[in-house]
Amino acid sequence: MIATQFFASAKKNWLRILFCVVLFVGIALFVTWRLPQTCDAGSTLTVSRSNTIKQENVDYYLYDNYYSIQSGAFLADNIAGWLASPPIVASIYQKASVNLPETNYNALSKQFLVKKLSQNSNVISFSLNWGSQDEAIQLVKAANKYITELVEEINADQKDVSAHYTVNASEPVVIAVKKGYIINSLIAAILALIISGLSLLYTSKE
Repeated sequence: MIATQFFASAKKNWLRILFCVVLFVGIALFVTWRLPQTCDAGSTLTVSRSNTIKQENVDYYLYDNYYSIQSGAFLADNIAGWLASPPIVASIYQKASVNLPETNYNALSKQFLVKKLSQNSNVISFSLNWGSQDEAIQLVKAANKYITELVEEINADQKDVSAHYTVNASEPVVIAVKKGYIINSLIAAILALIISGLSLLYTSKE
């Protein structure tokens, strides 16, 4: 009986339901439009190390410099850790002449999203989401430069120049993040239908 009353009430009040949906979707579109535009900026770092032993100088197989690649992979892990270190992240912002976001200490470790294709890969990519495109590029370039400086400090402790690490950084890539007009509108419409349905259900019980 309640179901019959509910659907009868919905049919009778379809204009009110439609108005509620349109209102919620309109609010969602306005709020989404008011949200600041952001962009994703990132770069790719390739870490390599020269092999001190040359294949032509030995009579055993060096596995195509596998161990040199592995050494670069280990340093790539360290670089990923650096980009998740709040003090280093703060230094990157300072070097880029960009104000630190108003957040807590631990949240700084999540400013950069770092990805490594596989555990044994010596290639990592990192990105961040930021409001200003120019500042995003500055931050990525500052990160690349600072990482290179940190690697050079490691090289300075090694007397054998041929075993030094090198870091090749790609040019920053910046992509404008699309605002979620469609998904926000769908969520608002579903929410409006739920609220309208609960309201009608309550009315049908009276």
